[in-house]
Amino acid sequence: MIYPLYKNIMSKIVPIEIDIISIRNDRQNKNVLAAFKCIKNNNISNNKNINFEEYKRVLCFFEDMNTTEADLLEDCRTNDKSAMLLALKISINASRQGSKDEQLQLEVLHTTFSKCGIFLTTLPTIAFRPTKSGIIVSNEEYKKLKIKKEECLKSFDAKLSGKINGWVFAKFVIGSGGHQDNVFEEAHTLCEWVVKYANSLDFYIILIDTNLIEKYNSLIEKFEKYSNLIIGNHMKVQQYIIDNYSD
Repeated sequence: MIYPLYKNIMSKIVPIEIDIISIRNDRQNKNVLAAFKCIKNNNISNNKNINFEEYKRVLCFFEDMNTTEADLLEDCRTNDKSAMLLALKISINASRQGSKDEQLQLEVLHTTFSKCGIFLTTLPTIAFRPTKSGIIVSNEEYKKLKIKKEECLKSFDAKLSGKINGWVFAKFVIGSGGHQDNVFEEAHTLCEWVVKYANSLDFYIILIDTNLIEKYNSLIEKFEKYSNLIIGNHMKVQQYIIDNYSD
Protein backbone atom coordinates (compact mmCIF):
# COMPACT_ATOMS: atom_id res chain seq x y z
CA MET A 1 0.00 0.00 0.00
CA ILE A 2 1.25 3.49 -0.91
CA TYR A 3 0.20 6.10 1.61
CA PRO A 4 -0.93 9.50 0.21
CA LEU A 5 2.16 11.39 1.38
CA TYR A 6 4.55 8.96 -0.28
CA LYS A 7 2.37 8.79 -3.37
CA ASN A 8 2.65 12.58 -3.79
CA ILE A 9 6.41 12.45 -3.39
CA MET A 10 6.77 9.63 -5.90
CA SER A 11 4.55 11.31 -8.47
CA LYS A 12 6.20 14.73 -8.22
CA ILE A 13 7.09 16.14 -11.63
CA VAL A 14 10.73 17.15 -12.01
CA PRO A 15 12.36 18.91 -14.97
CA ILE A 16 14.40 16.82 -17.39
CA GLU A 17 18.02 17.95 -17.60
CA ILE A 18 20.09 17.44 -20.73
CA ASP A 19 23.70 18.40 -21.43
CA ILE A 20 23.25 19.94 -24.87
CA ILE A 21 26.85 21.15 -25.03
CA SER A 22 28.16 17.61 -24.57
CA ILE A 23 25.62 16.30 -27.07
CA ARG A 24 26.79 18.84 -29.65
CA ASN A 25 30.46 18.09 -28.96
CA ASP A 26 29.75 14.38 -29.40
CA ARG A 27 27.99 15.10 -32.70
CA GLN A 28 31.01 17.12 -33.87
CA ASN A 29 33.33 14.22 -33.07
CA LYS A 30 31.06 11.89 -35.05
CA ASN A 31 31.09 14.38 -37.95
CA VAL A 32 34.89 14.39 -37.96
CA LEU A 33 35.12 10.60 -37.89
CA ALA A 34 32.57 10.35 -40.72
CA ALA A 35 34.60 12.83 -42.79
CA PHE A 36 37.79 10.89 -42.02
CA LYS A 37 36.18 7.70 -43.32
CA CYS A 38 35.09 9.48 -46.51
CA ILE A 39 38.60 10.81 -47.08
CA LYS A 40 40.25 7.43 -46.54
CA ASN A 41 37.77 5.81 -48.93
CA ASN A 42 38.20 8.61 -51.48
CA ASN A 43 34.47 9.25 -51.26
CA ILE A 44 34.38 13.03 -50.83
CA SER A 45 32.33 14.03 -53.86
CA ASN A 46 28.68 14.84 -52.99
CA ASN A 47 29.10 13.42 -49.50
CA LYS A 48 26.79 14.82 -46.79
CA ASN A 49 29.57 14.63 -44.20
CA ILE A 50 31.75 17.13 -46.06
CA ASN A 51 31.63 20.94 -45.99
CA PHE A 52 32.39 21.52 -49.66
CA GLU A 53 32.94 25.26 -49.35
CA GLU A 54 35.64 24.61 -46.77
CA TYR A 55 37.07 21.82 -48.93
CA LYS A 56 37.33 24.24 -51.88
CA ARG A 57 39.24 26.69 -49.71
CA VAL A 58 41.65 23.94 -48.69
CA LEU A 59 42.23 22.99 -52.34
CA CYS A 60 42.87 26.62 -53.31
CA PHE A 61 45.44 26.87 -50.55
CA PHE A 62 47.25 23.74 -51.74
CA GLU A 63 47.11 24.87 -55.38
CA ASP A 64 49.26 27.83 -54.34
CA MET A 65 51.74 25.26 -53.04
CA ASN A 66 51.66 23.37 -56.36
CA THR A 67 49.79 20.46 -54.75
CA THR A 68 46.84 19.04 -56.66
CA GLU A 69 43.70 17.51 -55.19
CA ALA A 70 44.94 14.10 -56.30
CA ASP A 71 48.23 14.68 -54.48
CA LEU A 72 46.40 15.70 -51.30
CA LEU A 73 44.08 12.69 -51.35
CA GLU A 74 46.93 10.29 -52.07
CA ASP A 75 48.79 11.64 -49.06
CA CYS A 76 45.67 11.18 -46.93
CA ARG A 77 45.24 7.63 -48.25
CA THR A 78 48.64 6.61 -46.97
CA ASN A 79 48.87 8.89 -43.93
CA ASP A 80 46.15 8.77 -41.26
CA LYS A 81 47.41 11.95 -39.59
CA SER A 82 47.01 13.92 -42.81
CA ALA A 83 43.56 12.44 -43.31
CA MET A 84 42.50 13.36 -39.78
CA LEU A 85 43.78 16.93 -40.12
CA LEU A 86 41.81 17.32 -43.33
CA ALA A 87 38.73 15.79 -41.68
CA LEU A 88 38.98 18.25 -38.80
CA LYS A 89 39.01 21.08 -41.34
CA ILE A 90 36.28 19.99 -43.75
CA SER A 91 33.82 18.03 -41.62
CA ILE A 92 30.32 19.44 -41.18
CA ASN A 93 30.23 21.89 -38.28
CA ALA A 94 27.84 20.72 -35.55
CA SER A 95 26.95 24.35 -34.81
CA ARG A 96 25.37 24.44 -38.27
CA GLN A 97 23.08 21.60 -37.25
CA GLY A 98 21.19 23.71 -34.76
CA SER A 99 17.84 22.28 -35.77
CA LYS A 100 18.86 18.98 -34.12
CA ASP A 101 19.62 20.77 -30.84
CA GLU A 102 16.37 22.71 -30.98
CA GLN A 103 14.42 19.53 -31.70
CA LEU A 104 15.93 17.97 -28.57
CA GLN A 105 15.01 21.05 -26.51
CA LEU A 106 11.42 20.85 -27.72
CA GLU A 107 11.17 17.10 -27.09
CA VAL A 108 12.19 17.66 -23.47
CA LEU A 109 9.62 20.44 -23.04
CA HIS A 110 6.94 18.33 -24.68
CA THR A 111 7.50 15.49 -22.21
CA THR A 112 7.31 17.72 -19.14
CA PHE A 113 4.55 20.01 -20.39
CA SER A 114 2.26 17.09 -21.25
CA LYS A 115 2.35 16.01 -17.59
CA CYS A 116 1.05 19.48 -16.69
CA GLY A 117 -1.82 19.55 -19.18
CA ILE A 118 0.01 21.65 -21.74
CA PHE A 119 0.60 20.35 -25.24
CA LEU A 120 3.54 21.42 -27.37
CA THR A 121 3.37 20.91 -31.13
CA THR A 122 6.61 21.27 -33.07
CA LEU A 123 6.13 23.38 -36.20
CA PRO A 124 7.71 23.04 -39.63
CA THR A 125 10.02 25.87 -40.65
CA ILE A 126 8.10 29.05 -41.64
CA ALA A 127 4.74 27.52 -40.65
CA PHE A 128 3.80 30.58 -38.55
CA ARG A 129 5.53 33.95 -38.50
CA PRO A 130 4.92 37.14 -36.54
CA THR A 131 4.88 40.18 -38.81
CA LYS A 132 6.09 43.71 -38.14
CA SER A 133 2.51 44.88 -38.55
CA GLY A 134 1.55 42.91 -35.44
CA ILE A 135 -0.18 39.79 -36.73
CA ILE A 136 0.85 36.13 -36.90
CA VAL A 137 0.44 34.55 -40.32
CA SER A 138 0.55 30.97 -41.52
CA ASN A 139 2.69 30.16 -44.53
CA GLU A 140 -0.46 30.01 -46.66
CA GLU A 141 -1.51 33.48 -45.50
CA TYR A 142 2.03 34.73 -46.04
CA LYS A 143 1.83 33.70 -49.68
CA LYS A 144 -1.77 34.78 -50.22
CA LEU A 145 -1.22 38.25 -48.74
CA LYS A 146 2.10 38.56 -50.62
CA ILE A 147 3.91 39.63 -47.48
CA LYS A 148 7.57 40.40 -48.01
CA LYS A 149 10.15 38.35 -46.12
CA GLU A 150 11.68 41.48 -44.58
CA GLU A 151 8.28 42.30 -43.05
CA CYS A 152 8.45 39.16 -40.89
CA LEU A 153 10.30 38.15 -37.77
CA LYS A 154 11.76 34.68 -37.31
CA SER A 155 9.14 31.95 -37.43
CA PHE A 156 7.93 30.17 -34.30
CA ASP A 157 9.33 26.72 -33.52
CA ALA A 158 6.34 25.30 -31.64
CA LYS A 159 2.75 26.01 -30.64
CA LEU A 160 1.18 25.63 -27.18
CA SER A 161 -2.33 24.47 -26.36
CA GLY A 162 -4.23 23.05 -23.39
CA LYS A 163 -4.03 24.91 -20.09
CA ILE A 164 -2.25 27.73 -21.88
CA ASN A 165 -2.10 28.81 -25.51
CA GLY A 166 0.88 30.39 -27.16
CA TRP A 167 4.12 30.02 -29.05
CA VAL A 168 7.72 28.90 -28.56
CA PHE A 169 10.95 30.37 -29.90
CA ALA A 170 13.77 27.82 -29.33
CA LYS A 171 17.50 28.35 -29.81
CA PHE A 172 20.80 26.84 -28.70
CA VAL A 173 23.73 29.29 -28.75
CA ILE A 174 27.36 28.49 -28.00
CA GLY A 175 30.07 31.14 -28.42
CA SER A 176 29.77 34.67 -29.72
CA GLY A 177 30.01 36.23 -33.15
CA GLY A 178 28.10 35.89 -36.40
CA HIS A 179 24.96 33.76 -36.23
CA GLN A 180 25.21 33.45 -32.45
CA ASP A 181 24.88 37.21 -31.99
CA ASN A 182 21.94 37.25 -34.40
CA VAL A 183 20.03 34.81 -32.16
CA PHE A 184 19.96 37.25 -29.25
CA GLU A 185 19.00 40.11 -31.58
CA GLU A 186 16.11 37.97 -32.85
CA ALA A 187 15.09 37.15 -29.28
CA HIS A 188 15.09 40.81 -28.25
CA THR A 189 13.10 41.77 -31.34
CA LEU A 190 10.51 39.07 -30.69
CA CYS A 191 10.14 40.08 -27.03
CA GLU A 192 9.60 43.70 -28.08
CA TRP A 193 6.99 42.47 -30.57
CA VAL A 194 5.22 40.53 -27.81
CA VAL A 195 5.16 43.60 -25.56
CA LYS A 196 3.73 45.77 -28.34
CA TYR A 197 1.37 43.49 -30.22
CA ALA A 198 0.76 40.11 -28.61
CA ASN A 199 -2.58 38.85 -27.38
CA SER A 200 -2.36 39.16 -23.58
CA LEU A 201 -4.05 35.75 -23.21
CA ASP A 202 -1.26 33.97 -25.08
CA PHE A 203 2.06 32.93 -23.62
CA TYR A 204 5.37 33.28 -25.42
CA ILE A 205 8.26 31.05 -24.41
CA ILE A 206 11.74 32.26 -25.34
CA LEU A 207 13.79 29.09 -24.86
CA ILE A 208 17.53 29.70 -25.04
CA ASP A 209 20.25 27.31 -23.89
CA THR A 210 23.59 29.11 -24.06
CA ASN A 211 26.96 29.72 -22.47
CA LEU A 212 26.66 33.47 -23.14
CA ILE A 213 25.47 34.17 -19.61
CA GLU A 214 25.71 37.97 -19.76
CA LYS A 215 23.50 38.22 -22.85
CA TYR A 216 21.14 35.58 -21.46
CA ASN A 217 20.71 37.44 -18.16
CA SER A 218 20.34 40.78 -19.93
CA LEU A 219 17.44 39.42 -22.00
CA ILE A 220 15.69 38.08 -18.90
CA GLU A 221 16.21 41.25 -16.86
CA LYS A 222 14.80 43.44 -19.62
CA PHE A 223 11.58 41.48 -20.13
CA GLU A 224 10.93 39.48 -16.95
CA LYS A 225 8.26 41.95 -15.76
CA TYR A 226 5.93 40.89 -18.57
CA SER A 227 3.73 38.06 -17.36
CA ASN A 228 3.08 36.53 -20.79
CA LEU A 229 6.80 36.17 -21.55
CA ILE A 230 8.60 33.09 -20.20
CA ILE A 231 12.34 33.37 -20.84
CA GLY A 232 14.97 30.83 -19.84
CA ASN A 233 16.92 27.68 -20.57
CA HIS A 234 15.27 24.26 -20.79
CA MET A 235 15.50 23.72 -17.02
CA LYS A 236 14.11 27.12 -16.03
CA VAL A 237 11.23 26.94 -18.50
CA GLN A 238 10.25 23.45 -17.37
CA GLN A 239 10.36 24.49 -13.71
CA TYR A 240 8.15 27.51 -14.39
CA ILE A 241 5.51 25.30 -16.01
CA ILE A 242 5.74 22.71 -13.23
CA ASP A 243 5.42 25.36 -10.51
CA ASN A 244 2.44 27.05 -12.12
CA TYR A 245 0.50 24.34 -13.96
CA SER A 246 1.11 20.91 -12.44
CA ASP A 247 -1.80 19.56 -10.40
